[in-house]
Amino acid sequence: MVVGIKDIAAHLGLSTSTVSRALNDYDDVAPETARRVEEAARALGYYPSASARNLRRRRTGKIGLALLYDAAFATFNEFFAELIRLIAAAIEREDYNLVLYTRAGESAAKLMRIAQAREVDGLLLLGDAPWQEQVQDDLLAAGLPFAYLHRTIVDPRVSFITADNRAGGRLAARHLLELGHRRIGYVGFTAHSRSSLERLTGLHEALEEAGIRYDPSLIAHASLEPGSGARAALSLLDLPVPPTAIFAFNDRLAMEALLAISERGLHVPQDIAVVGFDDIRSSRMTVPPLTTIHQPLEVIAEQAVRALLAGGAGDGVSAPLRLVIPVELVVRGSTVAEHTAASSAAVRA
Repeated sequence: MVVGIKDIAAHLGLSTSTVSRALNDYDDVAPETARRVEEAARALGYYPSASARNLRRRRTGKIGLALLYDAAFATFNEFFAELIRLIAAAIEREDYNLVLYTRAGESAAKLMRIAQAREVDGLLLLGDAPWQEQVQDDLLAAGLPFAYLHRTIVDPRVSFITADNRAGGRLAARHLLELGHRRIGYVGFTAHSRSSLERLTGLHEALEEAGIRYDPSLIAHASLEPGSGARAALSLLDLPVPPTAIFAFNDRLAMEALLAISERGLHVPQDIAVVGFDDIRSSRMTVPPLTTIHQPLEVIAEQAVRALLAGGAGDGVSAPLRLVIPVELVVRGSTVAEHTAASSAAVRA
């Protein structure tokens, strides 16, 4: 038999209105009455209608994740696939469900339709779209809590959670400088990628600390297209005075650089050193294992979900949460020959 509000009311000798208000956490129900109703509901095996309860509370029980990158790239890229998995796990721990919007990055209009539809209780935005900073006012006006992942946002009204990209760039550069490198190439994305610019800025800062003026010819642009990292690395190797080390925006580009270097008959790290960023699992299995900057993805995912549910994420009322998570340098064989996957060392920013 399905137990309803009337059954609880009859069991306790209360009105159905009082029981209903107690089950929906209305403030005008006495605490003792609310406790009795809750205990009776549990004892009788009452399960509320999720859809009806959510409608009354304007709560869906869902958190949205909008991919502003190409969906195929984001879901098949090892870094983003792992981040999405961890976000889903963090959302489920809070008793919410994940709604994945794979076409949100196609246009500003599509993202705004998602925000205005109120199909979710909050929205996490993952990726870089060239138009996204132009829609901040509209997103705030929509009233849906939202926060950016993996990206720093200039607008002080907007929440974001990201790794410390500049510190990561400094860690990578200081490590290479300590090994004696002075010409350090950078393989990254174009200017619209704020994360890439921040990592390059960290590289520049470390070089300035060492009294080294950076050579702009040592910057090679890649793209999301497979193989672009190898092509960018080859362009650096073809310079009249090539770099003795390469710092790549992420591990995927760094691994492509390793392949390109090997195809040229050069050896890593004896002829040229390589540093990545992210510390994806496959970075430990390259030949040699990749020195990289570790991002604590589980911490980033957990903090992002908590920020959203705490109400401090772009709802136009609460103070925005702007979290920059520390990173670590993980030293492996692509920069120091005696290091192996089993003997890697970590250095915090």
